[in-house]
Amino acid sequence: MGRRKIKMEKVQDTNTKQVTFSKRRLGLFKKAGELATLCNAEVGIMVFSPGNKPYPYGSPSFELVAERYNNESEDPDSGDSDSGETSGDGRATRERQGKRICNRLNSIMGQVEAEKKRGEDLVYQLETAGEEKFDKPIEELSLEELKEYEAKMMDMHDQIESNIARMETSSTLVIMSKNALHSLE
Repeated sequence: MGRRKIKMEKVQDTNTKQVTFSKRRLGLFKKAGELATLCNAEVGIMVFSPGNKPYPYGSPSFELVAERYNNESEDPDSGDSDSGETSGDGRATRERQGKRICNRLNSIMGQVEAEKKRGEDLVYQLETAGEEKFDKPIEELSLEELKEYEAKMMDMHDQIESNIARMETSSTLVIMSKNALHSLE
């Protein structure tokens, strides 16, 4: 029977979009790993989900590849500075690189903390937004309130589906890593 050809067009359904993203992301990461293995290349990929969540992949690690990219783009003449350095200059270069790495790490950690805080605020707002009007029995709600209640329920359903897809993806990654470990043994 074989595989069906999938027409390349934007997926409209939110749930289908999330599932498609998860499956395609795993395939993309697998291909990047193959490229890194076959060509002995350093590969770094950052993919953002439809929900704007970042998913990094890197070989040997995303952080090393990103730092190398940042260093090369910041220091265009650093490529041949290692060849003629004395040990004192080399130490100074390593110290500068160490400081850059620390600054970059501090910046990223600050961004992570800000995003965590923003996420907590959004979750709190979502949990408390307009709930007081839904405390009365459903028979007493107006048509407009019922539609708003339905929209909240659909949003909650979408979030649950997204969490399920994320959990399935995580379990798939765990299974893949276990299989990779078993194949290495």
